[in-house]
Amino acid sequence: MNNLSPCLPLFYTCLFTLFLVERVNAQNTSLYRIFEQEIQNPTKYENSFTDVELNVQYQSPSGLIYHFYGFFDGDGKGGAKGDIWKMRFMPDEVGTWKYTYYWTDKTKGGKGTFKCTKENASPGLLQAYDQNPHWLAYNGSEPVWLKSYYETGHGSLGQDFDWIVENVYQPLKANGYNHLQVNWLLSLCCFGQYYLDGPKPETLDLALYEEGDLFGSMNLGVWKRMEQHLSWLNDQDMGVHMFLGVDGSRNDGPDWTKLSSVEKDKFVRYMVARLAPFSNLAGWNFVWEVPGDRENRELGFARLIDKYDVFNHLVTYEDEFPRENEYGRSEYSFAAVENHQVAAADKGLERNLWKEAWTHHMACLLGYQGKPVFMSEGNALWRRFWQERTGASQDDLRRSAWACATAGASFTWNGHAKEYELYATGESGLPFNDENPYKKSQQTMDILSDVMNNEVAFFRMVPNDALLKNHDALNTYALAEEGNQYLVFTKEGRTFSIELARGKYEKLTWIDSMTGAHVSGDTVNVLADKKQISFDPPSRDTDWVLVLKKS
Repeated sequence: MNNLSPCLPLFYTCLFTLFLVERVNAQNTSLYRIFEQEIQNPTKYENSFTDVELNVQYQSPSGLIYHFYGFFDGDGKGGAKGDIWKMRFMPDEVGTWKYTYYWTDKTKGGKGTFKCTKENASPGLLQAYDQNPHWLAYNGSEPVWLKSYYETGHGSLGQDFDWIVENVYQPLKANGYNHLQVNWLLSLCCFGQYYLDGPKPETLDLALYEEGDLFGSMNLGVWKRMEQHLSWLNDQDMGVHMFLGVDGSRNDGPDWTKLSSVEKDKFVRYMVARLAPFSNLAGWNFVWEVPGDRENRELGFARLIDKYDVFNHLVTYEDEFPRENEYGRSEYSFAAVENHQVAAADKGLERNLWKEAWTHHMACLLGYQGKPVFMSEGNALWRRFWQERTGASQDDLRRSAWACATAGASFTWNGHAKEYELYATGESGLPFNDENPYKKSQQTMDILSDVMNNEVAFFRMVPNDALLKNHDALNTYALAEEGNQYLVFTKEGRTFSIELARGKYEKLTWIDSMTGAHVSGDTVNVLADKKQISFDPPSRDTDWVLVLKKS
């Protein structure tokens, strides 16, 4: 986290400490979970969102100081009228924390303590892996393979929460997904897209605010609904990446650019105070398909996040054209890419290539600027929306997933159908039931995940197609930790050679990427450095993955 030395002038520190209420051991919380305290401010304000602020100073057990914010929460139940304020924080040290809070209009503040324990600890925040920034790791030190699904139920926030948990989140959790890309965080558009096989929505009044009246129309009921979903997923250690972000103008919602600079600043501060304490917030994102360098849009938004998010959650923008990207900027901590314009100078010239695995592979390679890459919108990886436009098959989907993985990148995918209709079950629903033909794709995702987690130590490997020789470059890709382990994907059993470092490679395994079947091979003994060794997969009727390792 960003720790700050005591940040208030001595005069103000002395002043507000005269007006404190003591709150000792208000609650215990777990490491990287949420400390929350509800307090009341009886002062009557014309607008509690703008007339006053709640500042909180936290001190860790080791003495580090964090300056953060509380937020106005109306009646505490979703209503906008009331005197309830809340403090939220995510502790990253075990022991007793101290906090002091005050309102900027000198209304009586308070102080207190809480204990942070290791019991039921969260794994922490996703960050770039400090030993190999191609990959993500909890707190930068514990690598994790993202098994990510794109859940698109904008309007499902209005449906019965327990039904969504049982029919959407639980199946994803049961099938090993630890990360979701979602459209409901933040809630700005598309509220007719809810699960048609679920209960009738309790409300479709789901916009966070009305354009032109940010703090006069703030919908606290929607914040409560978002947090209910985010909190459940946080308890399950499932990361959440927001795809649509804060600019609703791309989907007929409130336009970010219509906000004044003061409104943008206040909104980000309010949003961060409510959401940043959730450790599973896996990436702030402005909106889909933007250039990355605009001060009044995505770049300015990223700078505001950096200003207020003391926890250092990942920040990105989603680049449709990764060939010329802005991910080298310090404001962005990972890359969210799409596979457009990786070869031709004009987007229209490449439409016939968007279903091809190699465009996904190349987009991930192009997006890497020393920071993790996440394929946020791979056009062969989405059954919903893109399949009917590109004609991508399930073979294309599977190959594109491997193309991302061998480029040292994470990715998200989905196997449910329809652009404007949404189902949890049946042929068009989530890909976990026999009625859905994309259950086959789900099974191949399990195979890929198993290989990355159990067959190789993926977090020590980097993309290295330069090691390949005598191969089809558009359909054969390599991931390697040179001298120790190599992984090669080859479409339809194409032959290839690979340049190996000296050593005895005692484990050679061919894995069928469609069925998961394993075929063992003989030991490979390389007596000289950088020797080209030829490989011929077991057959030509499937796509093979070679895993070659020293013992």
